[in-house]
Amino acid sequence: LQTMDIYLPADADNAPILFLIHGGAWQFGDKRATGLIKNKIDRWLKQGFIIVSANYRLVPEVDPVTQTNDLALALKTIQKQAVAWGGDADKCILLGHSAGAHLLALLTTNQAFSQQNSLRPWLGSLIIDSQVLDLVWLMQHKHVEFYDKAFGEQASYWQKASPINYVDANDLPMLVVCSTQRPYACDNSARFVDKVNDAGSKAELLKMDMT
Repeated sequence: LQTMDIYLPADADNAPILFLIHGGAWQFGDKRATGLIKNKIDRWLKQGFIIVSANYRLVPEVDPVTQTNDLALALKTIQKQAVAWGGDADKCILLGHSAGAHLLALLTTNQAFSQQNSLRPWLGSLIIDSQVLDLVWLMQHKHVEFYDKAFGEQASYWQKASPINYVDANDLPMLVVCSTQRPYACDNSARFVDKVNDAGSKAELLKMDMT
């Protein structure tokens, strides 16, 4: 599961890199999922982007914090290999969906992952449809069962795995996308975005009337 697929455009030369992180309730999902990869290839590969789609180990084998470190290791590999692929390691954009969006938000806000893995800064993070930006709040309100399977019952772990707890002035830019059709999703996302901006970093909220 600690593998990645690399899609290379023709004649790549200092190409930007789009790194995709799949969702799946932290328990399933795959880097080859059609809904994740097909439209990105159709649009961005043709525009000269290198596209990387990575797997990571899953719950219950590992917990979400360990999954985040798997992704940090994947990004470290991407940055090391970028030149050999015809890419530019300083032009990475990260995109995570659902559970993958939570992991990306944690990777972006918790600087320890970057420090421990000697990561270079990337251009920004696209956080798409995550309700788990303030995990402590979520777990103390009505929620679906798979959150319990992923995050357990310990409030101390909820704190550790909650991206909003690590927000500071050193966060890389984020675009947070939420569905207005999902109850509370945009309220939670807005609270996260406000805290990022109040701390002195940059985040934008994009509300979509889509499932």
